[in-house]
Amino acid sequence: MKAVAMFALAFVFLGLLSAEVRATSLEVEALQAAAISPSEGSDEVRLLVSFKMPGVLEGKEIDFACVSFQADCSGEEGAVSFQAFAVTKGWDAETASWTESWDSPGGDWDKHLSAYWISEAGDGKIVYLDVTDFANRWLKAPSKNFGIIVKVSGPFLGTFAVDGALKPKLRILY
Repeated sequence: MKAVAMFALAFVFLGLLSAEVRATSLEVEALQAAAISPSEGSDEVRLLVSFKMPGVLEGKEIDFACVSFQADCSGEEGAVSFQAFAVTKGWDAETASWTESWDSPGGDWDKHLSAYWISEAGDGKIVYLDVTDFANRWLKAPSKNFGIIVKVSGPFLGTFAVDGALKPKLRILY
């Protein structure tokens, strides 16, 4: 399943690059990122990530946008699934918590806008999420760009890389 998803993302990416009109790409490092859970040692962990959209994109349409981040996928099963949603409320990485001014514990998000990925178990797995719809919405309504929240399905005993060289990234083709 993972190989099929990777092939599909690579196919879309390469297809856009070889289009008649040459696409331009850029990479944006996360403005802020935080991992939150309801309690220490909990197997329910969520990743919050936000990006500042570059000014060069103003008035443009994004052809493809992909968020990537590293996760140590230590679960009780052979695969771990990730689902990202557009966050609907502002947050701060320094104070982010399970209850930080959210209306719902664990974060507030748009349940109708999501991206999905399945990763095999193991350390240092890179997760890729197609967030093209999210990024285009952020361009049209910058005041609603609060980033994404990534939920993990099933028991997740792993961690997310949220800073340093492994900080989440947003890759954009336009």
